[in-house]
Amino acid sequence: MKVTIIGAGAIGGTIGARMHRAGHDVLLCDADAAHVAAINDDGLHIEGPVEEFTAHVPAVAPDDLPDTIEHAIVAVKSLHTASAAALLEGRLASDGFVLTVQNGLTADTLQAAVGADRVVSSFVNFGADYLGPGRILQGNVATFRIGEIGGGPITPRVGLLADSLPYALPTENVLGYLWGKEAYGAMLWAGAVSDLTIADSLSLPPYRALMMAVAQEAIDQAPVPVESFDGFVPDDLDGSLDRLAAFNRKSAKARSGIYRDLMVRKRKTEVDEVHKDIQGPVFDRIVAMIHDIEEGRRTCEVANLEELAEFAASR
Repeated sequence: MKVTIIGAGAIGGTIGARMHRAGHDVLLCDADAAHVAAINDDGLHIEGPVEEFTAHVPAVAPDDLPDTIEHAIVAVKSLHTASAAALLEGRLASDGFVLTVQNGLTADTLQAAVGADRVVSSFVNFGADYLGPGRILQGNVATFRIGEIGGGPITPRVGLLADSLPYALPTENVLGYLWGKEAYGAMLWAGAVSDLTIADSLSLPPYRALMMAVAQEAIDQAPVPVESFDGFVPDDLDGSLDRLAAFNRKSAKARSGIYRDLMVRKRKTEVDEVHKDIQGPVFDRIVAMIHDIEEGRRTCEVANLEELAEFAASR
């Protein structure tokens, strides 16, 4: 494939490096000038227990994108989807298409920019972190599914993408996987208000009822059957907690990207975008708490998780 990846951070960088090494024609695009410079000077370094290698893949800033993009993969945080869509509008080749590998339900914004029939969606669950300019940690290998947004039979472009991207398999129900991630992600949002690891926040007894309650809020809003993955089973949330904890203990990524945004990178999270998809009293309370942390009124600590657990128990 000839593909431009918009967002060369944790997920986009991992995908781009692996596609480039497999022989695909890859161009990375990122708004972080230091990251772009480091990639062009020394390559993109993939680190961690899965494999360590360096991909000498070209990278550009948004202002330096070519006038025509054959195919694109969007890997920016969901709150930056509109900016990514604006970069693609008018640039996508007449027979080109866009794959979103983002969290949340972002396809409509991309469809508005490039056309409803030119966007493919995916579910990505392998763990990765941006460590610094030119450096990405890949913490594990996990489920990666690609499918048409409307569901149905596997199309040639979905097959092409599944063959080209690392770990990817095609699916006829990509939205089911995305809603499964919304439910799992809701638990990660809850855990991120503390300083516990993902595994501990999921498995410790005082917080299990909270985790199941917020996951169920998401599942109840899903318009399609919710799919299982990596230990998550929508009709067995209690058992899912133990399986997901075991899955996360095997990863070099101990804490979520949400926690890193709040406490390491000190930047705004995707919570408002996710809140557009999930509503409910427990998740609403989590969103308010995330806002408090973003704005300096709280810090990430176990006391927040205890407060959430008490609130969920009172429902």
